[in-house]
Amino acid sequence: MHKNLYFRLLAISVVFLLSILVVLPRIPITFKKSFVNIDSYIGGYSFSLFGGRWRADLTKFREGLDLAGGVRVVLNADVTKIGESERNSALESAVSVIEKRVNYLGVAEPYIAPAKVGDEYRIIVEIPGVSDTASAVKLIGQTAQLKFKVLVVGKDWTEEKFSEYYSNPTAWVDSGVTGADLKGVDVLYDQSKAGTNSPQVRLKFTNEGRKKFSQVARENVKKPVALFLDEDSTPLSMPVVSENLADALVNDPVITGNFSIETANALSIQLRAGALPVPVEVIEQKTVGATLGDISVHRSLYGGIVGLTLVLVFMVYSYGRLGFLADIALLIYAVITLAIFKGLPVVLTLPGIAGFILSVGMATDANILVFERIKEELAWGRPKTLAAKFGFERAWSSIRDSNISSLITAAVLFYFGTGAVRGFALTLSIGILVSLFTSLFVTQTFVKLFGGLSKD
Repeated sequence: MHKNLYFRLLAISVVFLLSILVVLPRIPITFKKSFVNIDSYIGGYSFSLFGGRWRADLTKFREGLDLAGGVRVVLNADVTKIGESERNSALESAVSVIEKRVNYLGVAEPYIAPAKVGDEYRIIVEIPGVSDTASAVKLIGQTAQLKFKVLVVGKDWTEEKFSEYYSNPTAWVDSGVTGADLKGVDVLYDQSKAGTNSPQVRLKFTNEGRKKFSQVARENVKKPVALFLDEDSTPLSMPVVSENLADALVNDPVITGNFSIETANALSIQLRAGALPVPVEVIEQKTVGATLGDISVHRSLYGGIVGLTLVLVFMVYSYGRLGFLADIALLIYAVITLAIFKGLPVVLTLPGIAGFILSVGMATDANILVFERIKEELAWGRPKTLAAKFGFERAWSSIRDSNISSLITAAVLFYFGTGAVRGFALTLSIGILVSLFTSLFVTQTFVKLFGGLSKD
């Protein structure tokens, strides 16, 4: 029995230490003596895997618009060509597309909402933590309709005419294949060029789109098919149709233009999210400063620390040694939860922090239910070992039901809410799940090993 408990204690210690390493900011370590020269750091790690395709940045917590500032963009939607009864649905569709683009961009917890001002239909977009305002605005506002074009009849193709046709939009005519014929887009890395690992964009056609593109390929053997985004005057890429491609389109074609990682990702985001159903125009854009400011943030943190300290003192005062062990479990809970926030990463806003603090209270409540049950079992004359065992087992149903009801509420808020409401629901849900782990696994291990209840 004790072997199992010591193994659990070891697992808890490992998880706790790893969580501390994740939560810690970057702390430089410098030590220079005659025979020792250390210049390193602890915490704030950043690393990548799979050739840079997956990155983990643990240098700092991601902050929302109210804490870190960001970009605020107001778009005016041109709905003049849409019937009166369909304008609201078109605006909602545009909001959905923009939200997908922002999410693909890797920005969490944006605020995107439709608005009507007089006869004008507008979309308000707030993106936290974005420093490159111009790129963000371009990504949001482009309609992103991909068109496949072929050379005008009579135009001959040679490699020498590449520059001429590349810069001449009148040399091309629509082929009938558009981005609507795609079902997906991937960013790949060209392994054929040694050392370059240059990014490419792979187009995944629908069955009908594959047939249409195959027909275009057969009619343009050894000629280029140019890919234009929206009404750009220059093509994204001009791949030349090979005879093999014209025979049968078996694999999904790859755009091998001169892409950087950023431009390839931006194109894939726009195509995956889809084309905007209405043209939009940026009528306002500005960089938003943090609305809370450093002083308010520090006051919020100070209030949280004071509140947590009072809870810790209350637990020791009410339950003695058991309360002290619960306090240690509560600190472990806080570190693990913050590590998850930083690792996912979760964008922290003031409502998100409120959700975390609320979950701290729920974690404390679970320990109180267990300890009160243990006290009842002891009052009924149970041996200490059985009292501890029954205390955790019989309090579990109450803890389970209360947390499940809170998780259901958080799920509803996350599904139907937007922006900061979803942030509150997310941090609350993570906190509840971690509190179940610490209340039952961590606290139970501590109580059985060090709580003085293992012997009669």
